[in-house]
Amino acid sequence: MAQEDYLRRSPVRFDQPNYQAAYAYWLRLKGDRASPRWAEWDWFQLPTTLIPYFLVVDVNYDPLDFVYRFYGTASVDLHGKDFTNLSINAIRSPVTAQQTRDQYLEVVECHEAVGSEYMIKAGENGLPYVQTSLRMPFSDDGSRVDQIATYVDWSRDHQKIREEHLREYGQRHTD
Repeated sequence: MAQEDYLRRSPVRFDQPNYQAAYAYWLRLKGDRASPRWAEWDWFQLPTTLIPYFLVVDVNYDPLDFVYRFYGTASVDLHGKDFTNLSINAIRSPVTAQQTRDQYLEVVECHEAVGSEYMIKAGENGLPYVQTSLRMPFSDDGSRVDQIATYVDWSRDHQKIREEHLREYGQRHTD
């Protein structure tokens, strides 16, 4: 990912209340460990309005891949496709797929929550916009990242991005 298009931020610097609520919950679960176990996550401990904006991937090793275990309904509506049980390799835009892979890999390598702002396009020819994400690792054994939960609030630009996706990729996909 081009460095000028990416800004890593400490999650504590996010001023949006929804990001802070997600990060505070993850910190409570984490305690003094590197990260919590996925089995500890309880969706009902979050405001329900946040849940549609979450994505969760399982981290598969050998070969390294990231497979969506949960793909929030806001993202399904936005992209016109449910990526649950699909690899990030199924992302239609090669640029977006690589950006996503790079960010997940960063979380795996540093084993900490990573906040970021980066430029993204809705489709290869779409208008660029700033995407803000919070990626939080989970580990069953305390040493290897097994899942990553991402909170990304599309609500401000949802309709504009959705229209760009439809223009680029056509009508909703159900595959």
